[in-house]
Amino acid sequence: MDMKTIIKCTIVMGGLASTGLAAASPRPLPFTYPYETLSEGELELELYADTTPLRVAAEPADATRGNLWEPAYALQSELEYGVTDRLELGFYQVFEATPAAGGSNSMTFDGLKWRVRERLAEAGEWPVDVALYLELETMHDEVSLEEKVILARRFGRLHWMANLWVEQSERRPYDDGRSLHLVLNPTTGVEYQVTPTFHPGVEYWARGELGTVGDTPVDVINNRIHNFVGPTVHLNFGKLWWTLGVYAGLNNFGTPRPGESYGPIWGRSVLGLNL
Repeated sequence: MDMKTIIKCTIVMGGLASTGLAAASPRPLPFTYPYETLSEGELELELYADTTPLRVAAEPADATRGNLWEPAYALQSELEYGVTDRLELGFYQVFEATPAAGGSNSMTFDGLKWRVRERLAEAGEWPVDVALYLELETMHDEVSLEEKVILARRFGRLHWMANLWVEQSERRPYDDGRSLHLVLNPTTGVEYQVTPTFHPGVEYWARGELGTVGDTPVDVINNRIHNFVGPTVHLNFGKLWWTLGVYAGLNNFGTPRPGESYGPIWGRSVLGLNL
């Protein structure tokens, strides 16, 4: 093979690679939704996995035996569809594995989510790119409505993103004593394109309610605003991509008590496949 043929093959392969990298609509940060949406007619599958280490009783019938570390898991599958080049629909199924005393867990089906996301302009037309997001959660023990304002801007290879995110949650909506809860869930972060495939970054996210809400001390801890920050990495292979973030809790320095929902660290993995 002569040098001219090698150069031609290199150019063709480079073009195919760049086409593949542009095909999907990846999430460079695990918690922060990007401004970009799928193109009209595109379909994408995303698989989420969250985990955090918690504490449970070592022996259910004997509190003197102390506690064990046992991770909690949350698994989500999302199907996204591009209705237009700016409007995108999404459907989720949610599963949870809750830690149990003795060092085991129980996997349950938690519910369904339905959402829509729309870009308000083309990238770069405004000083800050803006998209809107609306989601309905129909979970086994609550019904929630989420609203997000998605903000983003690119500075060369550096990409900044933020979600101004609030949620109104009605817990146990079919039981007596219903009450509406306002949940705050802001996120922000940056990612840097070292190569078209490798994008490291850092992200902050928080979740909780204002004030001390709850019937017990553990409820108050679970419902307060929890803050996390940590490094992320995004690997983009075109139609297939993977994003991982590992976060430290900024107000979870101690060992959690049994019943608490947030451990000292939190991990999230998102795997995407453009169909």
